Amino acid sequence: MSELETAIAENRMAVDEFVATARALGPSAWTASREEGAWTSAQIVEHVALAYEYSRDVVEGTPSGGSWPRLLRPILRRLVVDSTLKAGKFTRKGRAPASFRPSASPPGPSELIDRLNRAVAAFEAAIRAGQPDGLPTLNHPAFGRMSTTDYVRLQAIHSRHHHAQLVAVLPVGVGNH
Repeated sequence: MSELETAIAENRMAVDEFVATARALGPSAWTASREEGAWTSAQIVEHVALAYEYSRDVVEGTPSGGSWPRLLRPILRRLVVDSTLKAGKFTRKGRAPASFRPSASPPGPSELIDRLNRAVAAFEAAIRAGQPDGLPTLNHPAFGRMSTTDYVRLQAIHSRHHHAQLVAVLPVGVGNH
């Protein structure tokens, strides 16, 4: 298995864990947040779906919104991507860009989980399109030219990051206590 296919498989495992936890949330946990002012579980699921939809567009070369100046992209890539990949987790707390922020009243669990699964499948298909081993690099509007494998790994870290937030609102006895 290629390095890229290994990263895709690891990403899929992270998403599958995220989805399993999202499915385990009851109605009260779906609309709960882990702390005052934080997103609800539904908003977290919507945010992750938005991120994969955008990531598919990045891979296809059609991302919406603007981009950072070319000279700043390598700096941002080192500060965000490289440090995150090295640590295997996010090392900085940050606010999601506007395009990744969920709505105030997201849809119900089945609709959002289906949306997320479709987004991940489309992301994977976009990576694999055109060549047997997938695209070796992509051009990200904020991070510049980067390895597609690293980008997939970043998505897995993002999913695991938000998975931990879902686990924090699970009812006692359903995996977190």
